[in-house]
Amino acid sequence: MFTPTDKEKKAFLERTRADRQRREAERLEKQLLDKKDKAARIVQKWWRQQTRLRRASQEAWSWWDHYLQQQNLSLDDCFRLAGIYHLLSHHHPSGVSSSRLADICKCLVKKYNNMSYYALLVDRRYRTLSLKYLCFIIDRCFVAIGAFDDKQQQMYLSGPELSILLQFLNPKMYQQTNKFLDTRYLVPDHPMALTNAAYTVLDQCLLNASIRDPAIARVQRIVKLEQKSAKYSAGVLSPDDGKAVRAIQLWLTTVTRLCLFPLEFASNDDRRRTAVEFICRAILTIPLLPAMINLMMASHLMKLISINDVYAAITRKSDKTITEMISGNGCLFVLGNMLHFVQQQPLDASLMVALANTLLDSAQNYFSERQYSMYKHYHPLFKWSASTWGDSIDANVFERVQRQIEYLWSRGFMDNAFAGVLAFDSRSASSKKEGSKNDVKMRLFKRKQQEELSIVDSKQYSQLAEFSMDIEAIFTMYMTLASLFASQRKEVMNRIAFTPRLMPQLWRIMNTFGPRGHMTIYLDAARRPDGDVDSEPLIKILKAFCEACSLVFLTLDDTDIFEDQQPFSVKDLIQLGGFLNAFYFALLHQQTKDIRTTTESSTPTLPPSVRTFRAAHRLLLQIYDLDVRHPFCPEQHWLLVSDPMAKSSLLSLFTPSKATTVQPFLDRLRQGDPVPLRILQLMPHTVPFNTRLTVFRDWVGSDRVALMATSSRAIRVRRQNVLEDGFRGLSGLPPSAWKGTIRVKFVNDLGMEEAGIDQGGPFKDFVSLLVADVFKPSIGLFSSTSTNNLCYPAPTSYIQGPHHIQLFEFIGKVIGKAVYEGILLDVQFASFFLAKLLGRNVFLEELRELDEDVWRNLIFLKRYDGDVEDLGLCFATDEDAFGTVTTHELKYHGRNIAVTNDNKVEYIYRMADYKLNQQTREQTRAFINGFRSVISEAWIRVFSPPELQRVISGEDTDFDVTDLRQHTVYQNGYFDHHPIIRSLWQIVEDFSSEEKRAFLKFVTSCPKPPLGGFDYLQPPFTIRMVTVDPTSSQGTVDGLGLVKTLLKVGNSGGATKMGRLPTSSTCFNLLKLPAYTKKSLLREKLRYGKKF
Repeated sequence: MFTPTDKEKKAFLERTRADRQRREAERLEKQLLDKKDKAARIVQKWWRQQTRLRRASQEAWSWWDHYLQQQNLSLDDCFRLAGIYHLLSHHHPSGVSSSRLADICKCLVKKYNNMSYYALLVDRRYRTLSLKYLCFIIDRCFVAIGAFDDKQQQMYLSGPELSILLQFLNPKMYQQTNKFLDTRYLVPDHPMALTNAAYTVLDQCLLNASIRDPAIARVQRIVKLEQKSAKYSAGVLSPDDGKAVRAIQLWLTTVTRLCLFPLEFASNDDRRRTAVEFICRAILTIPLLPAMINLMMASHLMKLISINDVYAAITRKSDKTITEMISGNGCLFVLGNMLHFVQQQPLDASLMVALANTLLDSAQNYFSERQYSMYKHYHPLFKWSASTWGDSIDANVFERVQRQIEYLWSRGFMDNAFAGVLAFDSRSASSKKEGSKNDVKMRLFKRKQQEELSIVDSKQYSQLAEFSMDIEAIFTMYMTLASLFASQRKEVMNRIAFTPRLMPQLWRIMNTFGPRGHMTIYLDAARRPDGDVDSEPLIKILKAFCEACSLVFLTLDDTDIFEDQQPFSVKDLIQLGGFLNAFYFALLHQQTKDIRTTTESSTPTLPPSVRTFRAAHRLLLQIYDLDVRHPFCPEQHWLLVSDPMAKSSLLSLFTPSKATTVQPFLDRLRQGDPVPLRILQLMPHTVPFNTRLTVFRDWVGSDRVALMATSSRAIRVRRQNVLEDGFRGLSGLPPSAWKGTIRVKFVNDLGMEEAGIDQGGPFKDFVSLLVADVFKPSIGLFSSTSTNNLCYPAPTSYIQGPHHIQLFEFIGKVIGKAVYEGILLDVQFASFFLAKLLGRNVFLEELRELDEDVWRNLIFLKRYDGDVEDLGLCFATDEDAFGTVTTHELKYHGRNIAVTNDNKVEYIYRMADYKLNQQTREQTRAFINGFRSVISEAWIRVFSPPELQRVISGEDTDFDVTDLRQHTVYQNGYFDHHPIIRSLWQIVEDFSSEEKRAFLKFVTSCPKPPLGGFDYLQPPFTIRMVTVDPTSSQGTVDGLGLVKTLLKVGNSGGATKMGRLPTSSTCFNLLKLPAYTKKSLLREKLRYGKKF
């Protein structure tokens, strides 16, 4: 048709393509129009149908309304109306209204020719449908009575819906039917048929009804109204609010009455169990319910359901337990409501404890103080929650629920719960008689001697085992409460701690646990290879005992312990301390998954059991510190590590298993084994002091090597302005620079360097002068105790100006630097201040050292038997500083809170805490921060307060002259057997204790010898020979003079008596001793010189 060169070919193809595209577009457009037309027809059809349906619905409901208004309706008419209502509600729900529901309810409760709706339920013609219609209407009634508009504060409170529920949920009403439509259609055994119908209504309607949430909404409304009245009208409700509260309470009472029908008419055990479970889920999970309903109804509820019933229900095994269904908040509400009930009736504490343990154990899994994983919802009490419902309930409701639960740690409940414990060992063997289970437990024991328990036979041992598990249940409950209600933990433990006689009784009971007694079950648990201490069934008793007992020790004084021997005898304290020492020592040996090596400055990885037994560690240290302050334990009682000096300087460790193949303690420490480091940081008292001192010096030495490249710092200091110049020159140094070299140059008032002062930077001299200056009470930075002049930060240090806190930090760094360099300081700190430097708490007994008058007054108050209010005290104290009296409150609004017999222990605690900790908190914190910036806290934790004092200022004993002589360096012609040196040592040996201390201070600036002997004195003790001639400018002795000194000739007579006195350079521990040829003259000059 075309030739290759035909020009029309391309145009033809283009036209063909365009025609094809046009036809396709027309087809698609027609298809779209057809779809739209079809959709429009469908919509129109639906709309016409809906219009017809609405019209039909309106006509049907109108007919229903008209039919309902007719007079002389029969029971058949009632049946038809109920059926039509059921049909229309399903197919025409738009016509359903509260008024029509009320109308049908009124229709159902009417009587027709003395016949009620119950007659339909036993008529074969109507039976099935009438029951179906009844259940449907009852379901609608439950929805209606729960209506609540939170925004407009509108809620259903009364109406025919409640009336029909009261009538048709009560099985008793069904049995009152005695007239029927037609006896020919009456079902056989119609009474049973009516009963079955009643049970069907209960099972299908009531047991599946949503009651809890509407009831909680109404409880919240009451609480809000009461909160408003408490805030604005002193707790008096306004008339309108009072009317609203009474209406809501009536509603709650009625709903509670409805829910009790299944339990009241339970025909068998299965129905009773189902009814109890329903009450637990629907009624007891309504917070504060017992306080919101009628007293008669609350009493009726208590009679129908017991603690045993609730406990059996929540512990029953099933696919989903009740505690899982009611979730964490539900467990709390059930517990709170049951505790409200038990306060109104005789209490079986053991059953209540069992119930509380089950509920609390489940509840604690739903709450956390941190937001993570499943804990995503905020909770008013516990911060974060995984509970499936209830977290949005008003915080005031939760606060009241907590107050309900607080009954568990009330004095009344505790006295009941601990009755068996307190009666332990109080009855003689002859008092056996029939009694309750608790009475049998209390008669299990008798004394063999005054303080030892007899061995029980196998039957008694079985009873003891049962008794011990009951005690474990009690303390499991309290430990769970303390963990869950963290804000109330202190209150819970205080109530346990200060229950009279509980702690010593508990200690005696624990010593009977297990076949061997004497706490062996706990020691064995601590030695478990897997470290699972909590697998010991009775471990919660020990945890609670340690935590509570540590609180008791905060309030004890030496009179309590050593004179009255209360609450523990000295023998008990020795045994208790020994057990805790071995127990915690065993815990520290448990292995952890972290196998990293540790260093002295790192925190060793602790086994989980060590962290859970912090209270045991705290109690152990309290008893140990008591023994340090007032020794009562046998010698070597605390040591669990052998003395390394005994042989080959190796430290053998007594492990709990007493294995013979134990690595040397020091080698294991240096290899990075975490166990020795744990022992040193947490139980240093189990290691000999000399070993710990060696370790401390090793740590300082290692740190010094690591910082060898640190640059030095030089400062210029005027001797009359040591503090001012030192602070100006060193306060800005970073911590690493403090560990480096600090050179001090002393200058005179003209700024010229002092000539001939030891040719170096006498930092030691600077530190000695600074210490001698700043610790004078006249300076105002430090005060001293009245009895033994021990130093502590002064509360009035502000007189030094606005920078007085920085001065404390600077002084702390200087003291730390002195310890770092091994410089001994002539300063004695108060033990309570040293304890705080070590990170330990100080309380009542330490107050005696600070202010004995205040301590005596507090002890008087503690033992006062009269009415404390007569003393006119309040939670405030007055301080007189420079003529100005300032009042400090010990707690919020303390000046308005009177001290009574009930709170006097708190007052004593707060007063001691204020005097010891709060009054100088800022000064102490600054000093500690400065000290620890140079000396790591981990390093000094290996010492006790008295031991730390020894590290700072040396041994508080006379020095060993032989040891000093062996470690003395001689210069300028002196040597050990030089006649003058022999005379010197003979004279020093004859010195009194006071003279020896004065001599040592004259040379070294400190009257105490270094720890471990003079081998550790740096620089070494040095004696240099100088000439007797005071006119000699050099002071040195020439060759001829040296010979004369050996022969003791050449310098006698009056010239010698008027000659040079001995002098010293304390910065170099240097004694410049003139070559006196007569021993008597040497003695005279020494005594005169050192006094000078």
